[in-house]
Amino acid sequence: MISNSQFRSGRSLLLALILLIGCNAQEQQEQQKEVFKLCVPHQIITACRDLMAKPDAAVQVQCIPGRDRMECLEKVNARQADFVAVDPEDMYVAYHMANQDFSVFTEFRTVEEPKAEFRYEGIILVRKSDNFKSLADLRGKKSCHTGYGRNVGYKIPITKLKKVGLFKLASDPELAPLEKELKGLSELFGSSCLVGKYSPNDEVNRLLKKRYSNLCALCERPDVCDYPDKYSGYDGAIRCLVENNGDVAFTKVIYVNKYFGLPVGEAPAQPALNPNARTEDYVYLCEDGTTRPITGPACSWAQRPWQGYMGNGDINSRFQRLQKRLQQFYETAKNSAAADQASQMWVDSKNVLFDREVPVLPGEHLNRAQYKDVIERDGPFQYKIKLCVTSELEQEKCEVMRKAAYSRDVRPEIECILKGKNACVPAVQHGEADVVVLKGEDQTFENVEGLKPILFEKYDEDDVMVAIADQGVTRDQLLKAPLEFDVSDQRAISAALFLNDKRQRKTCPNKLSSIPAAPIRIISAQELTRLGSGKVLVCPSLEFEPIANYASCNVDYTLPAGIFIRKTVSGQIEDNISHAFVSLSDKFGHGSKTEVVFDMFGEFKPGMKNVLFHDRAARFEQASNKVADVEVGNYKRLMCL
Repeated sequence: MISNSQFRSGRSLLLALILLIGCNAQEQQEQQKEVFKLCVPHQIITACRDLMAKPDAAVQVQCIPGRDRMECLEKVNARQADFVAVDPEDMYVAYHMANQDFSVFTEFRTVEEPKAEFRYEGIILVRKSDNFKSLADLRGKKSCHTGYGRNVGYKIPITKLKKVGLFKLASDPELAPLEKELKGLSELFGSSCLVGKYSPNDEVNRLLKKRYSNLCALCERPDVCDYPDKYSGYDGAIRCLVENNGDVAFTKVIYVNKYFGLPVGEAPAQPALNPNARTEDYVYLCEDGTTRPITGPACSWAQRPWQGYMGNGDINSRFQRLQKRLQQFYETAKNSAAADQASQMWVDSKNVLFDREVPVLPGEHLNRAQYKDVIERDGPFQYKIKLCVTSELEQEKCEVMRKAAYSRDVRPEIECILKGKNACVPAVQHGEADVVVLKGEDQTFENVEGLKPILFEKYDEDDVMVAIADQGVTRDQLLKAPLEFDVSDQRAISAALFLNDKRQRKTCPNKLSSIPAAPIRIISAQELTRLGSGKVLVCPSLEFEPIANYASCNVDYTLPAGIFIRKTVSGQIEDNISHAFVSLSDKFGHGSKTEVVFDMFGEFKPGMKNVLFHDRAARFEQASNKVADVEVGNYKRLMCL
């Protein structure tokens, strides 16, 4: 007979054995799970982890943060990640990194055209009765474009027409390169509708549109020549041709089909956008000068590849299992309540994932689409901007910026020139380089003689340095209290020096100390929302105001970083350099759609702050260099320079 103690002992052993078997089974199951690492820009890492989480899936997707998509490409190439979601422009960067070791295995296609090889096809639509026999017949015609600087309506036509010798840049040496391009178009076509901003400078934009008014003559509002306009955009260009007496429209095939009521993909034809337009009256104009009916296959000049998932060579033997898991993710994410997170992960109810049976190398893909030529379009710029950098870290960031910028049509192209710490200013002075970026503390030295700033960093409106104190602090305490601030932030240091000066406590930077938990703190106004109640602002007048008044009551006293060139540089070259850096900040500055591609004003490497530019800057502007009422001489005095 078994005693109670023996029974309890036996039961304990049995339970232990069951637990051991269960743990082993779970461990074995975990080992059987296949893991793929997806690299995403740090801004969307939370969205990735939330939407990709599926613990019970046999194939797991682990989200790996990268600084931006440029670093994600490097991580995929270095096997720190397996794949990344990319634009065609990112495929171009990968093509130049290690083309044979990258491949696109899944694409984001539309529900409308899931079997279309490319996202869109750029075409030329003309009237059949005009009897085009060659591309030369385009000369003098009335042209309809989607918009200035856009792929289908501007870059592709110019790239292709220049290649066949029909479009020529104006040769006038007095004209800026961008104007040479506009003049070339103005001379090629009789009249046009080409809306958009011809220059970021409003006055230059107005003057160019007045000088080349025939480029706006066919628009709904020729005097404005900007969006919105009835004859702009993909369908607007077709309306310009059919309804506004144009001769040629540069647009996409899918919009031709919709306008004339032709089938789109495998879907049945829908009612025409213009029931009075007859398909037999219009044809596609091909590169060889022949024409094709719009009811059949188009002859496109260039195609834009779909966005897609691109991996390294290590997953080529097992990508099919990943494709199945991504399909599950995409369909689940479409129905997710977290719509913003889904959008960040490129999830769109109008799209589907298309799995390629055979992955394609990025270079082959771009060449087949003829899109590589479009990316490599130099336009009117025949030279590179030599940007001088002072360290290997700055050079590394400059090279990443150069690749991202070139792939996304920032011109002139940038060339990174590495010099010693104090050698960049002389290099620009002597013509060995064109540009140097100078932080505020470096702009006050005498060796900037012969240079001039053309652009300055601009911060977000709510990013000003403020001094805060507890309500009830006395004026005597205010005058004597130590300060707490971020000693690694030059803006915080400048603000502390400025406030001390107002308190009659003159201190040089090397004697300035930050005291933890001091009664007065120097912070960015962006942090005010995270403070508790009972705080007030300390103004330069040493008065107290509510924290809501930070715009007028702040201690920001910073000279922002500037883009400096030689004073003797011609106006054209200055305009070109300015155009390139404004384009850079438009594409990669704070809040831009493609900031995730290259985080221009963010921490470049962990712990490495303010590399080349300030981490908290938002963009470049031609406006005043003043964040607050900063006078260079007084700034130099405060900094003890």
